Amino acid sequence: MGMAWIVLLLGAGAIIYNHVYRKRMYREIDRLEEWKINLMNRPVPDELAKVKQLNMTGETEQLFERWRQQWDDIVAVKLPNVEEQLFDAERLLDKYRYRQARRLLGQIADGLRRLEEEVHEIIHEVNELIGSEEQSRAEIEELRAAHREAKKALLAYRYTFGSAADLLDVRLTEAEKQFQRFAELTEAGNYLAARDVVLTLKEELGRLTAMMEDIPKLLGECQTSLPAQLAELADGYREMEERGYILDHLHMERTLQEKREKIEQCLAMIHELRIEEAKQIVAELKEEIDALYDLLENEVLAHQYVQTEMPRLSGMLQELAAEAKETEAEALFVQQSYHLAPSDLEKYRSIEKQLHQLQKRFFLIQDRVAEAKTAYSLLKEELEQLVSQIDLMKEEHEQFRTMLQTLRKDELIAREKLDGMRKTLAEALRLVQKSRLPGLPEPYALELAEARRSLQAVAARLEEKPLDMPAVDQALEEAKAAVERLYERTVEMIEQATLAERTIQYGNRYRRRYPAVRKGLEEAEFLFRHYDYEEALRQAVAAVEEVEPGAFDRVQKLWQEDNSREQ
Repeated sequence: MGMAWIVLLLGAGAIIYNHVYRKRMYREIDRLEEWKINLMNRPVPDELAKVKQLNMTGETEQLFERWRQQWDDIVAVKLPNVEEQLFDAERLLDKYRYRQARRLLGQIADGLRRLEEEVHEIIHEVNELIGSEEQSRAEIEELRAAHREAKKALLAYRYTFGSAADLLDVRLTEAEKQFQRFAELTEAGNYLAARDVVLTLKEELGRLTAMMEDIPKLLGECQTSLPAQLAELADGYREMEERGYILDHLHMERTLQEKREKIEQCLAMIHELRIEEAKQIVAELKEEIDALYDLLENEVLAHQYVQTEMPRLSGMLQELAAEAKETEAEALFVQQSYHLAPSDLEKYRSIEKQLHQLQKRFFLIQDRVAEAKTAYSLLKEELEQLVSQIDLMKEEHEQFRTMLQTLRKDELIAREKLDGMRKTLAEALRLVQKSRLPGLPEPYALELAEARRSLQAVAARLEEKPLDMPAVDQALEEAKAAVERLYERTVEMIEQATLAERTIQYGNRYRRRYPAVRKGLEEAEFLFRHYDYEEALRQAVAAVEEVEPGAFDRVQKLWQEDNSREQ
């Protein structure tokens, strides 16, 4: 029973699918039929009718014939073929030959797409022809007007175009022939060729108009403005030479001649209507002439610089020489008192040598200025280099002097430090006296002797002639470490001795009752009398803490309270 149901359901499904699929394909046939009708109704005949209003000769006639034949072929052959194919597809569907029907419908769609493109191409080409005819007719009038204006301007202002006027005449006459050519092509129905004539004319008249705007200005520059500037430069150059300026390095006469030749070249280009090239040359000339003005101005400025800097530099070098003499005297004096490192002496010798070289260079420049054979701009460069070297030397000299002064300052600082350390040592000894200790432990005595010895070493170093400051500083460092160590040791020793004494006194209350405490305290007293305060404190604390834990904390607390009261 179940199997029969499945078969029945599958059968029903197949029938439904079949029905839906056929319906879809019939819909596709309807769509393609509609597309075919739509193509047949395209306004190609109306568009072709517009062409008939043009001169039906030459190119237009040929194009019209081609388009008409194409359209006839579409309507009479290609679309009826499509109709036939659609009918075949319908027959295949009726016979349930779906695959063949689907393939055929695909081919029909491709064919219609190609026909669509063909129709579109015809309409586009027709519109292009008609449009170009309309556009050309409108533009040719504007071009006639532009041509008339150009001829009128050439006639009225011929003198402003110089020798270029003849070639402009020729070019405008050539352009005029193109109007005739346009009329002939239009008459013969060759509208697309006529359009090319319009575009060529438009370009040529545009060029000529632009040239007619540029030429008067360019001629003005080449015939008047630039030659005047060159003449001015030549005058300025001669005048400066007369005033004693050395200007040979500028090769001015040769350069000016080159510029004049360039102007001639430019005029020849204008004559040949090579206007863009001429504009380029004029722009270059302007820059080059500006550069020449700058060169002459540089010489004037360099002259002013040399005039003002020479006396100033002379003064600076004299001042430096005087300062160097002072420094030499100072260095000799310092050398008697202080040990100068070889590198420092070398530095001073180098400063002296540099000063002699700078003076020598200055005198050479002075001679060249007096000879008046060197351009001021070259002298200025040399002076600028000299100024920067003098500045560097001044800096080195200043550093050397500062170093000499620092040596003296360092000695004073060293003596102050020595005094400070002596006071620290004296303070340590005062603390020892005040504490009334029975004596000093041997290690402490050795440290004290070491601290005294290190201070004597510093004092001895400070008495040496010449004074070796690096050695003084080394001795100072060692002495500082020894004195600070001794002071800390003093404070620590006094604290240990005092606490040992107080702990023994505190523990006396337990002597009778506890023999072990008595023994420990006697040992601590023995150590105290033999100056071993650290060990005495350890023994005393151990003995008392045995019978009263925390006793040492109480002793310490009481001692700190007494201390703060004393302070």
